[in-house]
Amino acid sequence: LENIVGLTNLKEKIKEFEQYVKFIKEAEKKNIKLPNQNMHMIFTGNPGVGKTTIARIMAKILYNAGILQENKLIEVERKDLIAGYVGQTAPKTSEIIEKAIGGVLFIDEAYSLTLNNSSHDFGGEAVATLIKAMEDRKGEFIVIFAGYKKEMGEFIEVNSGIASRIGYTFDFEDYSREELCEILYKKSEKSNLVI
Repeated sequence: LENIVGLTNLKEKIKEFEQYVKFIKEAEKKNIKLPNQNMHMIFTGNPGVGKTTIARIMAKILYNAGILQENKLIEVERKDLIAGYVGQTAPKTSEIIEKAIGGVLFIDEAYSLTLNNSSHDFGGEAVATLIKAMEDRKGEFIVIFAGYKKEMGEFIEVNSGIASRIGYTFDFEDYSREELCEILYKKSEKSNLVI
């Protein structure tokens, strides 16, 4: 986490989250019954701000803390969850969920699942399957929905089931010019290039 350029506020939130996760595990060891925590998350921000990279780090944090059984991230988008014909979306989505069991399911541009509300679109079916699994298999895997801030806000409003199952929201700020330069220099250095 410390090797990532910028994202100062986000890093602080992640560190707080990590401390809380450790606290949950310690409480468990001491037989303290805490309310069942909802660990599913939303990552909001523009493309290229490190959402996938942070999702991988998050999977590692949750695995190291003993919340997840495996340090794995299954990365998908709309086309991986939705089929073209009636009755095929739920099994396709369920198959992806099975792959993610034990780890993290990262859904990029998640808002695209509910963008098209026509009767020929099966995004709603994918969302319903996800919501059911998030509840029925709570604790077995964690879902991270990612996308633009405004669109993700609308996505949550479309289905109240999503909002009630999200425990955490992490906002990713855009990089400053200086941070972008720092990223360029670090990448150049790794390739033994001198600017």
